[in-house]
Amino acid sequence: SVRFANMSGEGSWVCADCEYENEAADAACAACEAPRPSTSGADDGKYKGFKIGAVLTCEEIPGKDKLKKLSVDIGSGSPVTIVTNAPNVAEGSRVVVATVGAMVGDEAVKKSSVGGVMSEGMLCSNPMLGWSGGGAKTAALVPADDPAFAPGNTPPEKAPRLK
Repeated sequence: SVRFANMSGEGSWVCADCEYENEAADAACAACEAPRPSTSGADDGKYKGFKIGAVLTCEEIPGKDKLKKLSVDIGSGSPVTIVTNAPNVAEGSRVVVATVGAMVGDEAVKKSSVGGVMSEGMLCSNPMLGWSGGGAKTAALVPADDPAFAPGNTPPEKAPRLK
């Protein structure tokens, strides 16, 4: 790929995975190929560390009533494992994930064992995101067929209309 020197450093970005400083035009890290974080502006606001995720797999955790183990694509290259008790999640769902380090209320999300499975984030509910509608015990869902809700994107300010 052609790289242009960016002498001022304006618009350059640092990879969250390997800390390599990339040129403003780079869509992926030149060192480790991790995708560039979303720059919709919301990423440095209230949704810092929150990502749209595509549920790749969803399986019951044996012996754990209502808990599900999900494999979720959050646009970071390799899927993350998330444990949830949200009843409205299935393979193919598009969800909002609070990644490790994201602030939910006054608490930072940590990698932790839930039902004997290591969970690398948590699914968000509509109230958690400040969205109207939806209950506190269900996952916030976004349309799976809309490119605005690609894995890794920052969630919108308001709940999107599901078709």
